[in-house]
Amino acid sequence: MHGDPRSYEDGREKMTKRAGRDGVFQRTDTKGWYVSFVDGTGTRRRRRVVAHTRTQAVDVLVALKTKAQTEAILGVKHTTDLSTRDLLARFERYQRGRLRPTTFARLHGILETLIANLPSKLKDITKAQVADYVSARSLLVAPGTVHKEVGTLKHALRLAVEWELIPVNPAERARLPTLPQGRTRYLTPLELRSALGAAEEWMRAPIALAAFTGMRRSELLSLRWKDVDLQGRLIYLRDTKNGSLRVIAINHIAMSVLLSVPRGALSDLLFAGVDGPKLSVYTKRLFDLLKIEGASFHSLRHTAASWLAMEGVDLFAIGQILGHKTPRMTARYAHLAPQYMAGAVAKLDGVFGDVFAPGKLGTPTGLILPQTGTKPN
Repeated sequence: MHGDPRSYEDGREKMTKRAGRDGVFQRTDTKGWYVSFVDGTGTRRRRRVVAHTRTQAVDVLVALKTKAQTEAILGVKHTTDLSTRDLLARFERYQRGRLRPTTFARLHGILETLIANLPSKLKDITKAQVADYVSARSLLVAPGTVHKEVGTLKHALRLAVEWELIPVNPAERARLPTLPQGRTRYLTPLELRSALGAAEEWMRAPIALAAFTGMRRSELLSLRWKDVDLQGRLIYLRDTKNGSLRVIAINHIAMSVLLSVPRGALSDLLFAGVDGPKLSVYTKRLFDLLKIEGASFHSLRHTAASWLAMEGVDLFAIGQILGHKTPRMTARYAHLAPQYMAGAVAKLDGVFGDVFAPGKLGTPTGLILPQTGTKPN
């Protein structure tokens, strides 16, 4: 019988024997012609072909083997018929255990946007398609959003190459819109004092601790009492954006804030029940009410960094406190650190001190400064 498992196994056995003999065969359990060949990646493929006679099946096999040989010579991998949605679903599963929960939650929305704006077939995604995506999205969303979306696409396609689903990553060299210079809106001491005075009680401690430590909102709200060492005056941030442990020293004003928060069990959150998005929305409303323009909850992090810079703290130290992954992220505060920059430039005095003696237009080295209004030769 057609559905008999033994008949199927017999068919499989005969299929293998015939496939090994001439590459064109029929199965006893089903009608039609089958071919067996090795594709461009060296993988044996067996498939049913549209053919009514053995001669037609041989012609199909010859065409498939010619294509496979070309792919092997050019180093082109087998192109999949996988859909874009299926690839991104696999990518999402791959990322589940590799991203922080909050980051992973945002990933799904990015993937849905990519699916809605890219070809349905993975193999149809080309460099031109990616360029069109960047152009279209740049008209609708901010440059930073485009960078996040295309960055996600690049990562997914890079894995697709590793998984041998596509030969190359068409998004690898995609040209992206220029990112605007990062905003460094920070609060003055008077603005911060006004905000803390007018804030609702449940907001006051999170706002103060963010400004006094430079912690991100997510780091602040994931903080548990077991991560706070009041005796050693240290805070251990385990759930950071960069995924690495960061330790923050507790200064005097931050200690005052921590002591004002009702103590809970070691496993309890410091700010249990405080919703992140709600905190940001209410903080923005508070700032608008007080005419603190252009500020948000994230501005409190800039407040800590900016005042550290203005007090002459080394930029590298500021980067370590804030948990910046690269020095470029801290460089935005350089203009606020005149003493630091002056100290750096002063190093040239020791290098070139003998080149020019102050008060002398001519020196033993022969250096002559052009007078005002004259053009140097």
